[in-house]
Amino acid sequence: MTYIAAVLNQTLVAQRALFVFIDESGNFDFSTSGTRHFVMAAVITSVPLSSANVLQSLRYKLLAQGRDIQSFHATEDRQYVRDQVFRSMESMGDVSAHVVFCDKRNLSRDIQTDSQLHTTCGRALVSHVLRAVPHHDADSIAVIFDQTLTNKKQGEFRLILKSELKQTAKPFHIYFHRMVTDMNGQIADYLSWSKFVQLERGEERPWMSVMGSLRPTVNDVTGETQ
Repeated sequence: MTYIAAVLNQTLVAQRALFVFIDESGNFDFSTSGTRHFVMAAVITSVPLSSANVLQSLRYKLLAQGRDIQSFHATEDRQYVRDQVFRSMESMGDVSAHVVFCDKRNLSRDIQTDSQLHTTCGRALVSHVLRAVPHHDADSIAVIFDQTLTNKKQGEFRLILKSELKQTAKPFHIYFHRMVTDMNGQIADYLSWSKFVQLERGEERPWMSVMGSLRPTVNDVTGETQ
């Protein structure tokens, strides 16, 4: 870690803030042409610069090799880049991870809308974060979701999450950002994609890799816990 990154990390630790970066894989299409599964993943850390620095260092390494990498996105990256990202996760010791998923066919019809599906999975993830909070010496919580929903639906979702987060008795902030703007968001992207391709296409290698590095806990929102 560079001196500047180390200083910034110390500043964040002094502030004792917990950061939660959440991204999803799959779509909100419940027709036969839509994805069968929907996955939402959270990367939780109190030192976001540490994990971000690992991935940023990889980006610079790839640029030096002549690979034009502006950001990491699992569905678009070439296999060589994916392998490097998964390998870099092995040195990310300051993060925890959680994944929720569902087979959309098993959801009741009242959940089969984009906002309801997003709310169901988001609430499940936040509930896990709340259980993890006592293990972090955090004075505040920042939850950063991918910018997927419309502004109107973001507002509705924000109200629902506020009632959940109030249980922490800690200051909290909810944001909707494009995950491409933050390296930790890109880690969440890889995490959700890994579970998605395992469920959707039976590809085991990506998921086995993150299970060996980030060791995420997993929950099926339809009721089955892994």
